[in-house]
Amino acid sequence: MRGLLLASLLALFLATTALASPQARLVVVVREHARGGPVGSAELSLLLVIDGRTTRINATTNSIGVYVGELPSVPREAYLAGVALTPANISGFLTPQPLVLVRVGDTLLEEVDYEAQFDPHLNVTEVWGLNIPLRIEEVGNTTTLRCVLWVAPGRLVNVSALDPLTRRRAKLTVKPGAAVVGGVADYWIAYLLPLNYPVLLRAATPIRGANELRYWVGNETEVLPWTYYAAEAFVESQLSIVEDMVRQLEAIGYPAGDIKADADALRAVAQQALFLFKRGNYSSAVGAAVSLLSGAARLRRRVEGLMQYSQLTALGILILTLGFSHLVSILVFERGRRLHVLRFSLLLLLLLVMTLTSPTFRLASAGLLGALGVPLAALDVPTLVAGVEVMGFMAYGALILLSLAAGPIRGFWLYLAVKYMKSRRFRTLLILSTMTLVVGSTLAISSLAAGLTPVVREERGIGLWGLDVEVDLIKRPMGLSEIEVEWIKALVGAEEVGREAVIPPVYSGIMLSRRESQLPTMMYLVALDMEFAAKYFNLSAHVYEGRLPRDGALEALLPKGFAGQILVGEKLWLFYARPGQQGPPVPVAPVLDKPVKVVGYFDPYSLNSTLDPECRPLFKGLHRLSFTIIVPYDPVGKYLATARVWLITRNVTAVKSAANLVIAALPVSLHVLEGKRVVTQERVMRLSFRGTEALVLLVLAALMNAVVMFGHVEDRRRDVYTLAVLGADPKNLFNALMTEAIVVGLVSSYAGWLIAPLISYAMSALAAWMGVGAVALSPLPVESLFYAAAVGLGVSLASAYVPSRRVSGLSLMGREEKKVISPSDLRLVGGMAVYELPVRVSVFESETLYRYLKEILPKKDIVGEEVYLDGTFAISFAILPPHLRGTLVMCRLRTVKKGDSLILTLEVPEEYRSYMYLSDVIYALESKLLDYSKWRERQFRYQILRRAPRREVLTLDGLLERCREVMARVREVELKLRRLDEMKATISASLYSEYERKYRRSLNSMIRELLTLSLRLEPFVGQLREEIRRLEAELERHRVARELGEVSEEEYRRAVEPLERQLEEYRRKLRMIEEVNEFLASRRR
Repeated sequence: MRGLLLASLLALFLATTALASPQARLVVVVREHARGGPVGSAELSLLLVIDGRTTRINATTNSIGVYVGELPSVPREAYLAGVALTPANISGFLTPQPLVLVRVGDTLLEEVDYEAQFDPHLNVTEVWGLNIPLRIEEVGNTTTLRCVLWVAPGRLVNVSALDPLTRRRAKLTVKPGAAVVGGVADYWIAYLLPLNYPVLLRAATPIRGANELRYWVGNETEVLPWTYYAAEAFVESQLSIVEDMVRQLEAIGYPAGDIKADADALRAVAQQALFLFKRGNYSSAVGAAVSLLSGAARLRRRVEGLMQYSQLTALGILILTLGFSHLVSILVFERGRRLHVLRFSLLLLLLLVMTLTSPTFRLASAGLLGALGVPLAALDVPTLVAGVEVMGFMAYGALILLSLAAGPIRGFWLYLAVKYMKSRRFRTLLILSTMTLVVGSTLAISSLAAGLTPVVREERGIGLWGLDVEVDLIKRPMGLSEIEVEWIKALVGAEEVGREAVIPPVYSGIMLSRRESQLPTMMYLVALDMEFAAKYFNLSAHVYEGRLPRDGALEALLPKGFAGQILVGEKLWLFYARPGQQGPPVPVAPVLDKPVKVVGYFDPYSLNSTLDPECRPLFKGLHRLSFTIIVPYDPVGKYLATARVWLITRNVTAVKSAANLVIAALPVSLHVLEGKRVVTQERVMRLSFRGTEALVLLVLAALMNAVVMFGHVEDRRRDVYTLAVLGADPKNLFNALMTEAIVVGLVSSYAGWLIAPLISYAMSALAAWMGVGAVALSPLPVESLFYAAAVGLGVSLASAYVPSRRVSGLSLMGREEKKVISPSDLRLVGGMAVYELPVRVSVFESETLYRYLKEILPKKDIVGEEVYLDGTFAISFAILPPHLRGTLVMCRLRTVKKGDSLILTLEVPEEYRSYMYLSDVIYALESKLLDYSKWRERQFRYQILRRAPRREVLTLDGLLERCREVMARVREVELKLRRLDEMKATISASLYSEYERKYRRSLNSMIRELLTLSLRLEPFVGQLREEIRRLEAELERHRVARELGEVSEEEYRRAVEPLERQLEEYRRKLRMIEEVNEFLASRRR
């Protein structure tokens, strides 16, 4: 009994102890995400981080999807770091399904950065890097770590990963999901994705709108086409920019039909690219996308160039409008307030009318406002009118400021032209009206435009069917890419494709190299698809020896001229080359990393007769062909520039539709091959002129204007004679009449540009009334203003040139326009021929004339100068006759005193009295001497306005540093004087005196400078001594305080050290000043 009682007590004690000790357990719950049901018999491998320690636990759920296990210790914090899932039974499926983790507790996996993979061989889905916190529950002495996993059955889905912009595989993450091990292809990545779940796909791509994508994975989902959606976003981004530009042009009323047609063609290219992406034909689709990008960029540059060009046009229109209103107001009113009111009102009225009626001016004004910062999207017609009127206000204000700054008209010929136009108002209005009608009619019936012009022409063919694409290597140095070729091939449905690649234009050629030596000859390289060339160009018939290279092999065919230098079977390395500066060509970079094998030779004379599908020589001339190497396109072509592609097909309809897309997207020339007929399409930059009949109108207008101007010249004959007697220069009279012609040309150009649309409308209405057919009305292009200015100015100047020369001749009144000096005009004095120049000045201006002559004569030609005591001078200079090389003619300008005046003469040797170019020398001198009076006035004004230079402000340190420098220079000069005294006995007296005077002058100058500096130092002496006394007293005070114990030793040192440094600095400066004074005192003695 006693034993039984003791056993019972022991068991009760142990049970109580067990209930009192804490317990920890792990509870894992696995649920199906779609239905919420349990997932039983699921084998898991959990990676937990409990209290900083990593623990892996293998678990299998029971029939209700729960696993319970014991933990060795009570956790304080725990994280789920990773999990591995094996297939499990899911309701609705007959077989176990691979699982995809969707959620952990309340945390969606798309919110977490993690990595996952699915191994199809082991059928295991592994997730790691989760770091999701787990919930810890405490009930009594039991702590439960709960992990709830929501899973979904997985479905293998191919995700397209090609970035249509970069043409590389994009970095994708699909959450929730797991990448399949070994499931990466060129354009695809295989993923295990949750079934009936919207996965989130994120991509690292520069395409906006394609960085994040939601996609529902259903029972029928096999492909997740991210590339298609990215391409769609990319296409829309490119087309939206172009279409925005077109809408902006249409909003301001400018016709943009051709630009819109190009934009529609690009949209067709975009639709083709999307169709190919959707079909999964990525090679062709990327080619279409790249072509779209190139075409959109070209169209954007075209519109941007139009806007920039319009800014210049707007400035021209604004200036011409301002000048037109200014001239009309001057012709109507002489001066006063009415002139300004008319000018300002006319300016604003013209700007308003042009804004409302001229699409060209609206475009030009929009471009100018855009350059000033106004967004084009905000520009409608009312806003544009307000902006133009504001620009008119600003332009008129600028005119007022310029007129105030410039003052009245100063040019004689400009003043004379304005006066004559005002004096003959009726004649001026008649000429302006005539020229305005001529310019307006010319603009209405003709046009001059520059830009990309579509050209279509027919040629004879050799019998092939398909498409020949020829690339402009100037615009595309690397030619077509492989993906663009694939796109064009898909467009036309080509049966066979042939390609030609050449050296990129950045290089001049190639060089051949053996292993031990290099050939110095510059060669050319052509890569062809050999099978295609042999079939359609009969290339094998031109092989002189050996065989054709095989496609896919590194083989080459050389001209037969190299048969003696290079043997068949020999291997050669190819290098890109450029011409050397002074020698043979220089290799730059290798074409291939492997050599090519020579397999034969071709006959250049025979191959030169080979024709391309357009019946043109296939190769560029016999000389070039004699130094050309032919290699297979595969594998060499990818290192070259693809310059030509031939696509053979009988589907002419597909070829024609494809040609419209390709020509809009790529800078190429297209040849549609239709047997013996070839249709060529290309876009070329050309200057086009329409309306040759307008030239007759211009000639008649010029003749009529010339007749009017001749009559006007006869009317002015008396005025011309009067001006000539008063000393008017014939050149000024010629310029006056030509200036009048320029003003008439500019005004009539502007007015004709304004009325050109009215004339076009009148011609259209007249043609409709007469029943001869409608005349198409189109607004003037942006460059029409410059065309109008060229027409108006050209006709006006051409008709005024001969009358202007007539006025110039009348003003001479029988005199010579340019005097020719004869020997009789020179007098002989002492073996010199003397010519008196038209300059007479006072003796008091001798120095001024001397300086002016020194300025106008080239310094390199002056050989001597002489100044005499009576105030006269002479300057000798040399001239080089153009017909006597190596011979110099010595001339002299000399002043001769007559009374109180000086006369300038030119003296040349007597033997050059009949020198044929002497007139040119005298003419050049007299032309420059005519400006002497103006130069003298400027010099006099400069002397009056000259001020004493501001005295340099120097601190005490600056003065002391300057004193040190001067004292050092003084010591150096004194040392030179001592050395000169030592050398006195060995040199001549004159040389000794020369150097002594030089050094003495320098020494005296430096002593005077040092004396000036010492005077500027004197005020500092008293200040320094006062500061020294103050610092000494301060130091004495601190010393007494330390000795009396009022401050500690550390406080004393801290207070005294800066005072001692400052005191030492002041004493040093005072010693320096005293040294300067002693230095000066010793030199005075």
